[in-house]
Amino acid sequence: MAMTGRECVLASLEHQEPERLPVDFGGRHTTCHILAHKRLKEYLKIPNGEETFRQFWLQTVELDPRLNEILGGDVAAFCTGKPEAWDLRLGPDDIFYDEWGASYAMPEGGYYYDYHSHPLAQVKTKADLAGYQWPDPLDPGRYRGIREAVKKVYVRGQKAIMFTIAPAGSWEHTWTLRGPEQAFIDLIENRGLYEEILERTVVFQIAQWKRALEEVGDMIDVASLSDDLGTQHGPMMSVKMYRELFKPRLMRIIETIHSHSNAKIYIHTDGSVYAFLPDLIDAGIEIINPVQKECKDMEPAKLKKDFGNHLTFWGASVRTNVLEFGTTEAICAEALETIHQLAPGGGFIFAPIHNLQPGVPPENIVALFETARRFGKYPIEA
Repeated sequence: MAMTGRECVLASLEHQEPERLPVDFGGRHTTCHILAHKRLKEYLKIPNGEETFRQFWLQTVELDPRLNEILGGDVAAFCTGKPEAWDLRLGPDDIFYDEWGASYAMPEGGYYYDYHSHPLAQVKTKADLAGYQWPDPLDPGRYRGIREAVKKVYVRGQKAIMFTIAPAGSWEHTWTLRGPEQAFIDLIENRGLYEEILERTVVFQIAQWKRALEEVGDMIDVASLSDDLGTQHGPMMSVKMYRELFKPRLMRIIETIHSHSNAKIYIHTDGSVYAFLPDLIDAGIEIINPVQKECKDMEPAKLKKDFGNHLTFWGASVRTNVLEFGTTEAICAEALETIHQLAPGGGFIFAPIHNLQPGVPPENIVALFETARRFGKYPIEA
């Protein structure tokens, strides 16, 4: 009997070779911008079907299951839900506020919402935080229906189950609260205030993970975290600073997840993050996404050689500029090269490097996943 998609994913996460290469299309960081999604359905002659936003500010949607059936996808992604205490309301100026009080605006001609304001931007001292109303991590709306939704997929047994909370990262969440520029300034000029804000975001996440895993901890395979640490050319901060501020807090989150589930720990972190990988591994990270190989020091062969015994690489398939502007032949060639570099010995989940952007032609998306299906049969030679 052929291995299920879930079995293929789980084998690869254990650094074993399944029957075929596991694929993620529709996971937490591998869905589509709404425009790409509509064009792909039109291209494949899939009628009707309403787009449901996954992350409104990014304009990404939940993948139509018919697309998943046609192109293949071995992962089902779930997240905590909308709290009862907040509703998304888009104002007449096309601005909306999230539950934290940060606002977002769509620039003219844009495809995504950008930060517009930050609720703690003007805070100067720890005492100033007393006037801010922190959201409730245990708001019942966050957890309503998640066990039933996850159980439906779990009982079928066909797909690996990925689960996350919102927000799923601490460093990035301080950008929401303070603004990206101010967060960087805080690291140097106002460390005490920054650590207070950072710690509160971590406590919020830990409380969510505990409550969510009471509902689904016995059914999930992958717990998804997220914190961008790299630019195109290198780390956003020194490794020393990361070890002082962020690594110990990441370890507390991971310890919480491990104490309530058997899930593998996945982190989405964009950019050139090679310098952080030893510390992420030491903290308990087992899966790295998106493997943005166009960035410095992120060549797949190098990563496999240096960290392949410790990490599963999730993503990496084709550089984003090639996927958007390249020919189908170029996409097939690069995807095949990536498969040969990362698939041998397991430890690789084939996926787009990020959510598919609005300009990616549908024929390129089809070519990407057809390559995985055609050439992803084990054994795969390096």
